[in-house]
Amino acid sequence: MRRTRDPFAYNPSAVATVNQVMASSPVLAKGDASAILDPDRLTIERDRKSTKIPLAAVQEARPDGDTAVQVVLTDGVVHRIEGANPTATTAFLTALNDALPEARDPGGSALVTVDTQPPEIKMGQIVGGISAVVLAYIGYVVWADSHEAGTWPLVLVSGVPLVIGLLGVVLLVTNGRDRMVLARRGITVRAVRAYHANGKKLGYYTFTDANGGQYSHFANRSTEGIHVVYDPENPHRKVARGSLVLVVLRHAVGWIFSLGCLALGLAGALTPFL
Repeated sequence: MRRTRDPFAYNPSAVATVNQVMASSPVLAKGDASAILDPDRLTIERDRKSTKIPLAAVQEARPDGDTAVQVVLTDGVVHRIEGANPTATTAFLTALNDALPEARDPGGSALVTVDTQPPEIKMGQIVGGISAVVLAYIGYVVWADSHEAGTWPLVLVSGVPLVIGLLGVVLLVTNGRDRMVLARRGITVRAVRAYHANGKKLGYYTFTDANGGQYSHFANRSTEGIHVVYDPENPHRKVARGSLVLVVLRHAVGWIFSLGCLALGLAGALTPFL
């Protein structure tokens, strides 16, 4: 009689494989600063800067008090990482020393790459700014109605095209600035379409910069790949290459629409003064 293998039987090798796949990268964090230990590198993120240190460039990691770690590179340069508590710091230090390879590279700091991240606007700042603008506008509507009865509906409705026009102008100015920077020092690469695990297309493309960092770019295209121009000093600044005629036409239409909305909104908002 042939015996069939029980699919639910305990299999040590399978358990080990699952544990290896599910293992998470250790992180040592305090405040807005953090250090992430990956299989081949240590990434320190602090003050919008991402410092990537290959583990082969690390000579040793040693404690600095109860809640800090000193990472000594093979050329003697020291990077200090702070943790929130002694337990987390000790665990991270142990994991880092265990991950160091036997063969080290004497290059040290020459192997380290630093990427600068764009300024991050916190959700609280966004909510606070929007709330301040809304309250100021409500106050202005009340003031307009007290100075000229019957004008408040027009003043209130005019806020919609006014906001649309302002946002359009800001986006156009930002995009124009980015294109000027990229025209001066941009690098062009091929970005490939991203997919879900089930094979469904995603709405963005991915590319890798010269330092090995991976980035995504949203684009409404049907092709499997596009050409993306990125700023080597700030890879988050990027645009998709396209026909010069289409780019100029798109910007011209954008400016006409944005300035038209802005003029319409201002005309309604300034009704009490006209």
